[in-house]
Amino acid sequence: MKTTNLAQSLAIDSQLRLPGSAGRLLKQIRDIEQVAPLFRDAGLVKAVHKPSLVNLNVSGIATRSCLDKALGGFIYACAAVRTDLIIDENKVSTRGSDSLSELDDIDFEAQRKRLDLIEIRQGYALVEKLIESGETSDLILLDTPLFLARDMVPLDRNLRHKAEYDKTKSAIEKFWTANRAKLFPWNKNGPVLVSILAERYSAIVSIAKQDLRTTEGRKHLLLSDEFNDTKNEQLEKIESSLSGIGDLRFINGILGNFSRTIGFRMTENRSRMEPSSEVDLGVIGFHFRSARGGQIKLAQLAGDEPDWDTEHLNDVACRLMLLDMQNRSKTMPLPQILGYQQLEILPKFTEYYRKGLHGALRDNEVETTWLAGLEEGF
Repeated sequence: MKTTNLAQSLAIDSQLRLPGSAGRLLKQIRDIEQVAPLFRDAGLVKAVHKPSLVNLNVSGIATRSCLDKALGGFIYACAAVRTDLIIDENKVSTRGSDSLSELDDIDFEAQRKRLDLIEIRQGYALVEKLIESGETSDLILLDTPLFLARDMVPLDRNLRHKAEYDKTKSAIEKFWTANRAKLFPWNKNGPVLVSILAERYSAIVSIAKQDLRTTEGRKHLLLSDEFNDTKNEQLEKIESSLSGIGDLRFINGILGNFSRTIGFRMTENRSRMEPSSEVDLGVIGFHFRSARGGQIKLAQLAGDEPDWDTEHLNDVACRLMLLDMQNRSKTMPLPQILGYQQLEILPKFTEYYRKGLHGALRDNEVETTWLAGLEEGF
């Protein structure tokens, strides 16, 4: 019986499939080149002016959590670091920093989501400390969502996850109740709080496929962000071109240097975010990219039109792009890069905590301390 080893099989398969794959990719590139001008003319994609001189006070919050096995279970460490920068005529200097941390044991139940919830609370806590300190920042950056999406809702049987969820939901609600009037756009001179995420790449494609001639179709868009409704008829013809292109490849094709998508409502046609009392006042987003080779990210903002318009969204997008720096394979704002550098120590502290826990149990220190206290009471 004649056999073929794996290397030969892969070599043959690559030669057979290479022309077809290349042809499909070339067609997709041609489709993107054909559709991209329509998105630009309709205002769905916008170029952002890059200033030559930058003056900015910015605070960036970076969060991280990690797990380690211990005694048949797990321990965790969560931390958040806030870095404050001053950019004065393109000269960058640090202004200050702050941090929060939490270490404890944790069971297996919905570990990742529970840690995500702790990170959100820590991020909000650092924002609140900054606001209460009276120090001014033009821009405050978070790397966690502003609000809780439905995919974070716990199952009824996961009681510990539910407790973390309810605690985080309450913390977010209290923050916005106490501080909304101090933030832009409710305070025109207040700082802009923006969450930077990497998600929802299909948003602009989904919007383009709607019948944008109708009120129902346009409900996703911020019309105050200069949507050109005269291009509706041309947009209706692009669905066949978009059907064979993946959402990520498409948005990579239409977003160039210093560009962003139109602002869109993040609460339309998706499950309700929480807490609803705060989300009802508006949540908007836009995707942006600072350089052709950079990572596309989603900026999430609280509020709605007419407070958010093209001028204000361009201003936020421009600042985010100017702060973007290359960090290994990703781009991210400079203050958060500095925060992540501090957070690299977190796994080492988790290991140190685990060793300390093992030592305390082995030497019976905890029980001895309790018993000593009990004897003193008598």
